[in-house]
Amino acid sequence: MRCASFLVALLCIFKCIGLVSAICTVSNHQGGSGNRLQCSNATLQTINNQTTDVSGIMIFNSDLRYIQERMFIRYARYLQSLNMHNCHINDIHSDAFDGLASLKKLALPNNNLTRVKEEWFNDLVYLEQLDLSFNHISMIESSIFGKMPLLKRLDIRENRFTCIDPSPLPGGIDKLYFNGNPLTFKSRGTLTLWLRDHGVAYKIESIEKEAWLDKLLWLCAIGDASVAESEELIKECVILNAFNQLRTGLSTAESYPLVTNCAVQRNLLTSCIVTETQRQQSLTNGNVIKKLLLYIGQAKSV
Repeated sequence: MRCASFLVALLCIFKCIGLVSAICTVSNHQGGSGNRLQCSNATLQTINNQTTDVSGIMIFNSDLRYIQERMFIRYARYLQSLNMHNCHINDIHSDAFDGLASLKKLALPNNNLTRVKEEWFNDLVYLEQLDLSFNHISMIESSIFGKMPLLKRLDIRENRFTCIDPSPLPGGIDKLYFNGNPLTFKSRGTLTLWLRDHGVAYKIESIEKEAWLDKLLWLCAIGDASVAESEELIKECVILNAFNQLRTGLSTAESYPLVTNCAVQRNLLTSCIVTETQRQQSLTNGNVIKKLLLYIGQAKSV
């Protein structure tokens, strides 16, 4: 009997600790009208016990895992911004965001999502910002963008996309963030050319780390249409151009002279790229550059 009473008391203590550690506050919503509900270490039950008179909801560092059907419907009247950051979300019910017709911003960064359902956006016709960054997403159905005609900003950084087709994007989009994805050279070339032609900003920092790659992709794609349609040819074109640029720079630098002929090393690098492509091995932008620097270093040490 004493043991059973002790266990009950212990469970009550743990439950109380959990309730205390779940913190929700309501404050003025900066950058928007109305109030903002902010919760950390929260459960779905905790969130549903809060005031409904809020235009923004921010949930972070919580263990939600699965977002249930019509989860936020009680907030639908005023809700314009919904952000669930680092909440271990694995999946979302197809009707989770039903009724949120006033929502303008949906952010689901730093979760465990692998797919994006078209049904999530059935009622989000006024959505202007969508943040899916830092997940494990490899594909987005192009039809979802027809549900969001007013979308202006899309953030899909640090996911697992190898190909992004820009053609279904809404005409009013002005910012797209996509760095940190293992895009093929062909896809990145097509994407960045499209963004440039449509005046869409995609550089997050003032000095984009991969701007040099985009410039080479543009040169290769513009120079020969057949190159732009072939992953192997555009990859080879980029590698040869990058190799030649580095060779020129290193050969003329007094502090780092390159005394050997680079032709052999360049051919070895190109052969390596072709071989890995034939074996259907994954060859990311970063791996290509590592190999390029390796061959440059070997050429210098000869």
